[in-house]
Amino acid sequence: MYRVKRSAQNLAIGLSLLISLANVVGFYVWRLHPFGWHRTMAFYDYVAPYGLMTHRVLAFTVGFLGFWVSFRLFRRLRSAWVLTMIGQSMLFVLHFYYSGQIFSVSSLISLYILLVLGVTFQDFRRVSETATRSRAIILACIPLALAIINAALSVWFLPGYIGTRNFMGALNHSFRFLLLMNTSGADFARHDNFLYIVSLIAVSWVCLIIALILFLKPLIISPIVSSLDRKRVLNLVEKYGQNPMAYMALMRDKHYFFGEMVNGVIAYTIVNNVLVVAGDIICAPEDAVKFMGEVQRFTYKNDWKLLFVDITDVLRETYEAYGLNVVKVGEDACIRLEDYNLKGKKAAKVRANINHARRLGVSVAEYKPLVQRDLVIEHEMNDISREWFKEKGAEMGFMLGGLELANPLNRRYFYAKDGEGKMLAFVVFIPYDAGNAYMADVTRRRSAAPNGTMEVIMFDAFTVMRDEGVTWGNLGLCPLANVKSEESSSMTAPIFEFVFENLNGIYGFKGLYQAKKKFAPTDWQARYVAYAPKPFGASYAYALIKAQNPKGIDRLILEKLRGRFGR
Repeated sequence: MYRVKRSAQNLAIGLSLLISLANVVGFYVWRLHPFGWHRTMAFYDYVAPYGLMTHRVLAFTVGFLGFWVSFRLFRRLRSAWVLTMIGQSMLFVLHFYYSGQIFSVSSLISLYILLVLGVTFQDFRRVSETATRSRAIILACIPLALAIINAALSVWFLPGYIGTRNFMGALNHSFRFLLLMNTSGADFARHDNFLYIVSLIAVSWVCLIIALILFLKPLIISPIVSSLDRKRVLNLVEKYGQNPMAYMALMRDKHYFFGEMVNGVIAYTIVNNVLVVAGDIICAPEDAVKFMGEVQRFTYKNDWKLLFVDITDVLRETYEAYGLNVVKVGEDACIRLEDYNLKGKKAAKVRANINHARRLGVSVAEYKPLVQRDLVIEHEMNDISREWFKEKGAEMGFMLGGLELANPLNRRYFYAKDGEGKMLAFVVFIPYDAGNAYMADVTRRRSAAPNGTMEVIMFDAFTVMRDEGVTWGNLGLCPLANVKSEESSSMTAPIFEFVFENLNGIYGFKGLYQAKKKFAPTDWQARYVAYAPKPFGASYAYALIKAQNPKGIDRLILEKLRGRFGR
């Protein structure tokens, strides 16, 4: 039944596409006009003798827009469904009015499209995605190109009216029409010629205005709206952000879904058909069940799969109550600061590295950009970052932050310097759990920094935080560490364990785990992914990697292999 319904929908969308194409082509090949050449000419001669030229311009424009809307129908967008239903309803009435035949071919096609799309309206529930700058520029170029092509081809195909048979001359006339409204050289001996030029300019300027709006929205309007959204998100994060990933919601690569019935938010991105959420839902604990219901309705309306990445135990029961499968993906190396010291065998290596660095004159300081900006310090941080990226390749996003020196919020910056005052490395910490915990988010060092430099920063930073009354220090996630557990999925956990054991050469899971283990963490806190529907297939795996590597998975693997083999 599903396949029959889908086939009927695709046929209806295909027919809508063909009708739009006929309008575009029919503008220049009049015998392909939907109403028939003789009926159309008779209508204009009898009812509107000066309307033919305007109709030709509108036919091209409406046909092109219908062509674009039809492609969006294949993605089951609600806005495209609404526009198609309005357009086809108008066409059905017009076909009947002009032809006088309710069972004409054109009328039957429109009727079929209306019936199929009307009966299956629930399948068209996706909302349009927020336009990025690059995507908006591409969309803006479409109506801009439409305006220019429409004008140039019109002038070229109708030389008797305008007075040119050369395409470049037609293009020149078109730019003068559209941008300067200069109609010199046009033949206005007939009234319909004048009406044609006026309608051409009017429709083309509508396209230009649409292009301007599409271009400015992500560059001016969206940043203003996003700034207001981030202020709202910051308030929620500071109140309810118990997950170390909560601060990642403030990064600019996120979209937001806010609750309507409760005050809550998720920060997400879309990869193919999967909505990927960074961390847990952010809301008051007592509102978690209600807000999760809103999130699930949001994904259902858009026909998306749902994937939460790097969530904690706190809301696990809420996710499972809504049918999400929860699987362990690693552990955070956490330190209870009031109990932390470098005594004992477990911390012997870190203790030795710290002593080595201190003997070389390495010291640690905290930079507070909100108190006073220091361009020298910021220049050194940026210089270290450039060196770091050159050696390591571009850092992953989505679940990792950046320097954000221009807008640090409550981030904390600790850096190490040598005896001469040159910066060697730095670590950026982000707060969570209402400032009761800090996680090391960004860690970068110079290649020439001595052994023990990063360890000195971590130890001294956690010491300062401990003296301030902070409870937890977090070294960050160790992906796929200790994923074999009783509560993990019987099928998914072995896959993750296999990746951890056999694909270590590409990512370095084991090295990361050992680097954090040497700090002798007091707690290893489990982290999970939650997803629906089951099972955990290739679409989830791809979305998980792609969200953190928007530049592309293939490029990531090549960079890792190049770094591994020195090529």
